[in-house]
Amino acid sequence: MTLNDVILDIASISFLLFISFFIRQKIKLFQKNFIPVSLIAGILGLILGPQILGKISPVYIKFSEFIGQWTNFLFCFIFSTSFLGISAKKFGKDVISTTFITGTIHMMQVCTGLLITLILTKFITNLPYGIGLLPVAGFYGGHGSAGIIGGSFSLEGWEDAMGIAMTYATIGMFIATVFGMVLVNWGVKKGYVKKKMDSSYLEEKDITGIIPLSDRKPAAMEISNPSVIDPMAFQLMIVGTIIAISHIIRISIIKVLPFWERIPLYTMCLLIGALLGTLISKTKFNNLIDRPSMKRISGVALEYVIAAAVATIKLSVLASFLVPIIISSIILSALTAVFAIFFSKKWYGDGWFEVAMGAFGQCTGSLATGLLLIKVVDPEGETLAAESISGSSTLGSTFQLPYTTMGPMFLMASPLMFTLGSWGIFLAFLIIGTLLFGRSNK
Repeated sequence: MTLNDVILDIASISFLLFISFFIRQKIKLFQKNFIPVSLIAGILGLILGPQILGKISPVYIKFSEFIGQWTNFLFCFIFSTSFLGISAKKFGKDVISTTFITGTIHMMQVCTGLLITLILTKFITNLPYGIGLLPVAGFYGGHGSAGIIGGSFSLEGWEDAMGIAMTYATIGMFIATVFGMVLVNWGVKKGYVKKKMDSSYLEEKDITGIIPLSDRKPAAMEISNPSVIDPMAFQLMIVGTIIAISHIIRISIIKVLPFWERIPLYTMCLLIGALLGTLISKTKFNNLIDRPSMKRISGVALEYVIAAAVATIKLSVLASFLVPIIISSIILSALTAVFAIFFSKKWYGDGWFEVAMGAFGQCTGSLATGLLLIKVVDPEGETLAAESISGSSTLGSTFQLPYTTMGPMFLMASPLMFTLGSWGIFLAFLIIGTLLFGRSNK
C-alpha cells in the first residue's frame, strides 16, 4: 500500500459521499425512510464499481486492493474517542428498565440467530455457524457495529462476513423505518397514543438533513489557541496518543501471551480509551478534551467506514447466503417487534409505547432511527422515552461491544460454550428484569 493508494481511495469515497448528499435531497424515498448519505454512497459505489458497471464498461470507479483494511484503521479512531471527554452520569429507573428491555432484545437476537443457523445447517451445506451472529450486529448496532464484527471475523479467517453483516444492517435500516411506521399506526388504532401520527411531525432538518441557519450551532469548541496549535489538531493529538499507547500495550502483551494477537488493535483502543477516559474524567485534565470534537472525529471515520464497506460488498457472496439472510431477517424483525412491545408494557410503565417504538427502532436500525420513531409518536417530548432510549444505548455498550469485538473469536474457538453462555445471559436478562421491574410496574 502506498500513500497514493490511500489518497485515491479517500477521493473516490469522498466523491461518492458528495454526489449522494445531493441525490438524497432530490429523492423523497430516501428522505422518507431516513436513509443516511453514507449508505447511499456505498450502494452507489457498488453500482458504479467493478462488480456492476465494470462488467459492461471500461470506465468505472476503481478502488485499491487495500481498501478492505480501512475498517480496522478507522475503527481505531472511533473506539479511541468513545470514552474521551465523558462526564459521570446517574441513570434513573427509566433508563435502567429500558436497558433491560433492549438488552433482552439484543440477547434474543443473538440466541435466535444462532438457533436459525443451526436449523438451516440441516438443509444448507457449508453454512458457517458464525453467520448466526451477524444479524444482531447489523440490527442492534447498525452499519457501524456490522463493520466491527465483520472486521473481527476477518481476523478469524472469514473475510466474507463483512458484506453479509453490512447487508443485515441495510435491511435493518429499512425495517426500522418502514415497519416502524406500521407499528406506530397500529398503536394509534389500539389507543396507545392519543392522536394519529406520521412523519409530518418531524422537523425538516430530520428529513432533508440540512439544519436551518437559525438552528445551527458550533460542532466543536476551541480549547487550544490556534496560534499555538490548531484546536482540531490538539484533539487528534490526544486520539493518536491513545492509539499509540494501545499499540504498545498490545505488542507487549503478545510477547507474553501470543494468543493476544487475535485481539485487534481497535479493541485495545476501546479498552485503553475507556480506562484512560474514565480516569481523566475524574481529574482537572478532562477540560482539555472537547467531547463534541471527539464525536466529530468518530463520526467522520464512521461515515467513510460505512461507505467503503458497502461499496466493496461481494455480490457473489450475498447470492450464496441469500436464503438464510432473508429467513433470519424476517424472523428476527418480527420477534424484535413483539419483544419491544411486550417487555416495554411489562417493565417500563407510563409512556411504554413510546419506549417500545424507540427500542424497536434502535434494535433494528440504530439509535438515530429509534429517536426518530419516538419523535413521531411523541413530537412534543411529553414522555421520557427519548432520554430512556439514549441512556440505554450508552449502557448497552457493556453487552453489545464484547459480542461485536471479541464474540467472533470465542464463537469460532468454542461454538457450544459460546451458545450456552449466550442463552444463559438471555435468561439472566429475563429473570432479573422481571424481578426488578415486573411487579413494580404491574
